Amino acid sequence: MEEAELVRQARSGDRDAFGGLVRLHQARLRGLAALSIAGREDVHDVVQESFVDAWRGLPGFYDEGEFGPWLRTICRNRVRKFLRDRLPRRRRELALVDEALIAAPDPLEDDRRLPALRACLERLPATQRQLLTQRYHDDQPVQDIAAALGRSPNAVSMLLLRLRTALLACMAERIDGSGA
Repeated sequence: MEEAELVRQARSGDRDAFGGLVRLHQARLRGLAALSIAGREDVHDVVQESFVDAWRGLPGFYDEGEFGPWLRTICRNRVRKFLRDRLPRRRRELALVDEALIAAPDPLEDDRRLPALRACLERLPATQRQLLTQRYHDDQPVQDIAAALGRSPNAVSMLLLRLRTALLACMAERIDGSGA
């Protein structure tokens, strides 16, 4: 069944149709949330809350709108709320870096992203790839990585932000066809 039909049925209260939308978008939302949230449980919670918000907001969703971008906006807002709620528990600078990461625009909305990302990652020095792996694949906290590197958490957070920005630029260049 097509997404538009699932949305139409879900708007009329069909929970099974909404379940189809969840299955269709769950992996992408987890990936989006995981860009800024390290803990798998936290990512899972934020994604679940995003779907709850979407279910409640379905009556206000316009049929001519695209459901995916609407849902990703809900998730981004949930991630922002999660990061804001962490402010009292973390140093303010680290939380602001987290906010900057999630606020970054998502200019790449097609299926060419993954091959472009792989190619861009291969161009990075091994130490930078290792840093990205530790943070985003192994879910190591920034504070632990910083301690192991003998650097401040702020320095590591800023390095991660710069790497992510450089990867997005590289990916955009490759997708636009101007990158080799």
